[in-house]
Amino acid sequence: MEVTQQASIKRVYNNNVVLAIEADATEVVLLGKGIGFQRRPGESVDTSMADQRFVADGSYRATQVAGLLSDAPLDQIALAQTITQLGHATLGLEPRQSLMIPVLDHLTFAVRRAQEGTHIDFPLRWEVAQLYPAEAALGRQVVTLVSDTLGVRLQEDEWVAFALHFVNQQWTKGDFSKTVVMTETISRVFLRLAERWGQPIDEDATSAARFVTHLRYVFARAASDEQLHSSHLDVLASVRQVYPEAADAATDIARLIGEAIHRIISTDEISYLALHTGRLYAEMKGPQ
Repeated sequence: MEVTQQASIKRVYNNNVVLAIEADATEVVLLGKGIGFQRRPGESVDTSMADQRFVADGSYRATQVAGLLSDAPLDQIALAQTITQLGHATLGLEPRQSLMIPVLDHLTFAVRRAQEGTHIDFPLRWEVAQLYPAEAALGRQVVTLVSDTLGVRLQEDEWVAFALHFVNQQWTKGDFSKTVVMTETISRVFLRLAERWGQPIDEDATSAARFVTHLRYVFARAASDEQLHSSHLDVLASVRQVYPEAADAATDIARLIGEAIHRIISTDEISYLALHTGRLYAEMKGPQ
């Protein structure tokens, strides 16, 4: 005999979305065609009837999730789910609610702006294209997908926001503001290196892409208070002997990152940075 899980309806948003409370007092949002039809608060609902179940997550409370889902047409919800699966297939992102909900949130506003003819500026367009090429490519694919699926031509630069959501999912555990700070900081790092080393960094080069990846690792570890510690190798001193300019740059970069996220970057993290500034410097300058 199949066991059903009952929840008490707290609010009916529309025929397809209800907010309910499970036996353990967890607020859940149930999405399913007709799940709210002729329902009333206080009634029981079988949660297995829902196509999807959502809970509070990251920046979104359960009531906010319910409001977003009830405001969005079903075709946009389905498309947000498709985009989430694309992120999994293309970038290896886990197809979680923490990606799907922000993507849907942005999608609904982007479609509305397109329909109203409203344009906005995306100041990080260049930085995102240079620093996150894989995410940028997927963001552009999403803009095309919206046109093909919904018949809505989005503002061309909307890909920037979608790309940042993909970056956000990988490195900053749901806090979109941290993604923006990280992007701006990495851009400043490249400008600082160009000033220190007397020549611009070719950000299309493989060495630059590799360096960005390692910067993102440092940023993510420091922001989540999981910095490297207790290394027995003084990498910074070793790099300083061969490439003193690269060692000094690592210390400078650590200061930039620390100021951006209000952390003191550990000595081991600076050594890790020096290892990669040394490699980048060597590839830029050639054999010494």
